[in-house]
Amino acid sequence: MGKGLTQGRTFEFILRDRGVSEKDIGWVLSKLDSQEYILDDCHYMARIVSKESETNAREIFINHYFSLNMKGVSSENKLNDLFQECIDKKKVWTLLEKNLGAICIKLPDESLNGETYLFVCGPNKKCPEVTNTASFMFFSPNEITKPKKQNPLEMSSLRLAG
Repeated sequence: MGKGLTQGRTFEFILRDRGVSEKDIGWVLSKLDSQEYILDDCHYMARIVSKESETNAREIFINHYFSLNMKGVSSENKLNDLFQECIDKKKVWTLLEKNLGAICIKLPDESLNGETYLFVCGPNKKCPEVTNTASFMFFSPNEITKPKKQNPLEMSSLRLAG
């Protein structure tokens, strides 16, 4: 059986456990097989619905799962939004493909809310050795907990030199 984060469960079982339909599981396994993924070493990352495109789904994934933290600046601060706009999301996705074997699979059935995309990573023909998987933890959207808001008294303030 599998190695790594699957802890003995097959990837098919993990997809079923995440609420992926039997039809979609067949579709996903077929796509992964065509890209020569090692199914026992694949990891479920997320399922995202987008009304726009696969590129938009990738951006949602990157924005949601990879946050930019700056010391002394709260996550609600507009400065974070500015830096987020400067990040080249295409390059980030390329690095995820290259180093984690990330793939975004469009599921065949469209819902009323838009297209559904499944994000998976693992070793494959393009990325035979996944870089340091133990350091990455991915959670489905319903498992994500929002970080506790920082106490304003604990934040350092920015001061203008006058």
